[in-house]
Amino acid sequence: MTIDWLSQGAAAVSALVIGFIWYGILFKNTWMSAAGLTLAKIKRGLHPAILYSIVLILCFILSIGLHRHIILIHAKFGSTTDYPFWHGVSHGITDSFLYGAITVFLVNALFDLRNWKYMLINIGYWIIVFGVMGGIVGYLG
Repeated sequence: MTIDWLSQGAAAVSALVIGFIWYGILFKNTWMSAAGLTLAKIKRGLHPAILYSIVLILCFILSIGLHRHIILIHAKFGSTTDYPFWHGVSHGITDSFLYGAITVFLVNALFDLRNWKYMLINIGYWIIVFGVMGGIVGYLG
């Protein structure tokens, strides 16, 4: 298996950057309320260095899957595109639904009796993240 450290690393980091903007700025209060979180609860959680390291590793694993789908499979069949970023975005968004990220999240959220605000905020984040990660992998990969 080929690992393209630049494209996959950049894609993984993009998830953290988008998460900072999405959860830390745009939807901070709405998300915290919908998730039942307070700043005190967050401070009792994992140390931020540990939390973000784990998240970065998991997002890197996601980028490996996107790289395999966007780059390696197309290379195997000899297909190319004139718009690698947008091709990657389309694969990323499609993959977020077809390969489980959104559907698994929704199943868990429904059984956990989460509210719709919580679900929509998180689904929106993952659709954007998969799209951007796919775009980065498509462009740099």
